Amino acid sequence: MKLSVIITTHNTEKYVAKCLDSIISQTLPDIEILIIDDVSVDSTPAIAQEYSKKYDNIHFYQLKSSCGPGGARNKALQNAHGKYVAFIDSDDWLDLNYLETMYNRAEALCADIATCGLVREYDYSVSVPIYKCFYKQEYVFSGEMAFRIMTNEYKYEIKYLPSALNKIYRRDFLINNSLFFPENIFFEDQPFSYTCTLAAKKVACIPGVLYHHFKRSGSIVQSFSYRNIDDMMTAYSIIKSFLTENHIYEKFRYNYYASLEHFYNLIIRQIFEFVLDENAKKKYLKYTFEKIKTLIDVDEYIEYLSAEELRRHIQPNIHDTTIY
Repeated sequence: MKLSVIITTHNTEKYVAKCLDSIISQTLPDIEILIIDDVSVDSTPAIAQEYSKKYDNIHFYQLKSSCGPGGARNKALQNAHGKYVAFIDSDDWLDLNYLETMYNRAEALCADIATCGLVREYDYSVSVPIYKCFYKQEYVFSGEMAFRIMTNEYKYEIKYLPSALNKIYRRDFLINNSLFFPENIFFEDQPFSYTCTLAAKKVACIPGVLYHHFKRSGSIVQSFSYRNIDDMMTAYSIIKSFLTENHIYEKFRYNYYASLEHFYNLIIRQIFEFVLDENAKKKYLKYTFEKIKTLIDVDEYIEYLSAEELRRHIQPNIHDTTIY
């Protein structure tokens, strides 16, 4: 078996057929498709079961109790047989040569992880494509180099996303290094990406935008609750513990704060985009202030920031520091 495609589903009855059709039509032979449903209450399981009856290489599993997208992926990974593993969200879709392109380059380069360009798709038209990452040529990095790019330490005019979606992983690399997703939280990709990238000997970035990531109304990133805050803080608590326990926190402290700052800003943006009531916004903001204190050492954070960045925190509306 060349490759196992793991698809987690949860109430995506409107989208899962398009996702599956893009996978069963792939040009790469010898693949298996594992669909694992995380307690859907719509017709998603029935659609998945219909596909599994029609195609011998599709296997369907339904969880009795929810363990989140990370837990669902872990359970599917235990049943995967492919040399490589790909993770797909059930409302996304692939170019038909995605798996063949990724598999062939990963094999040729002996890569632990291979990634490609990702484009955002919407249920309305956009004037220009929105690429989350895009590679004009092939790049091959060590895991540490990819990690430094991912966490914005190295700005080399390319992005390496902290996402499991637009990537394939050598399965024995994941198993031998005990690389699994945290369960029962959103933002599960962040801890997984930290551990995987740092463990990898070789990471390949493949030209071509082959993965289509659909941003739909009502998805995790298009709604807001206290869980968004709690789960992001849990994800970064896991990351900090991983760095500390492996005695690499000091080495990668800059990367930790740069990444934490980026995703904390994402939470703030979500509050202002999806929460309409002024008092509710203030409550959420206060809650983030209380939570973020558990992840930040003030002295370390001040050391991480430049003097100019500190000034902008104190004087966000002052751009001209000239004294007249």
